[in-house]
Amino acid sequence: MTYYRTIPRKFLWIILLSATVAACANEAAEVVQQGYAKDVLVDAAWVATHMDDASVRLLELGGNDEAFTEGHLPGASFLSMRQLSNPDDPIRGQIATEDQMSAALAAVGVARDQTIVLYDRRNNLFAARAYWALKYYQHAEVRIYNGGAGNWTEGGQALSTEVAEFELSSYQAGPADPEMRTTWQYVMDHTDDPSTLFCDVRGPDEHLGRDVRAARGGHIPGSINVEWTAAVDSDGTFKSFQELSALYAGAGFTADKQIVTYCQSGTRGAHTWFVLSELLGYPSVRNYDGSWAEYGNNAESRIEG
Repeated sequence: MTYYRTIPRKFLWIILLSATVAACANEAAEVVQQGYAKDVLVDAAWVATHMDDASVRLLELGGNDEAFTEGHLPGASFLSMRQLSNPDDPIRGQIATEDQMSAALAAVGVARDQTIVLYDRRNNLFAARAYWALKYYQHAEVRIYNGGAGNWTEGGQALSTEVAEFELSSYQAGPADPEMRTTWQYVMDHTDDPSTLFCDVRGPDEHLGRDVRAARGGHIPGSINVEWTAAVDSDGTFKSFQELSALYAGAGFTADKQIVTYCQSGTRGAHTWFVLSELLGYPSVRNYDGSWAEYGNNAESRIEG
């Protein structure tokens, strides 16, 4: 025999209200899940709104200032990628020293308490490398304008040829964060470490040793090849959280592992570091800025491929 129980109206309202709250909570959780792990990207509207904000500095990153002088975002200053690398280090691409970083940012008048917004013309490649360098020396507030100069003009905004002038600042870089960077010796010590995964962000031919850009070609043993461009949409912006999550999880990267990114000179590696650490929120990611320029030229390196 089946028994039915009549629910009093006041309790029915409580049940309905609880169900509604639960549904809203699930919906809110879904919305959060669709967003990136950290609030580190800005769009054209954000940039336009903060154009006259003295607490915000806009920096364009590039190889040289030729394109910058022909037209750039209003109020932006130019920072060369060479200024973020150590010219005294024989390994091309290794990060600038604390003093070199301090001098580079002081020269463009940046203050430690300002929010730095970075952009470039290379699918956020240079901007991500600069972001990694700034966070390595613990600048608190750093953002990337997603899409850069191309996104700005496609939205109908005009570039400027007027170069904004800023007084030399007394910028002093903070102490380096050792958890963000790794060295050749660290790589060698962790090659057989089951808790560490290596992400080779170079092209497939570089990974397989068919495109050789050092004394030897190939890759760090056990490394997984996910080219940095796989994280970028056709318009130069980063892919969505869901797409990036599927990309790296599908390749075998999990949040319980330490991940070391590398390329040829640390720039592409920094782009993937940014994706994994800042956009996806992987808790332990390091960029090997010596990369293949150092590893492939060291006769003691263990190499596959």
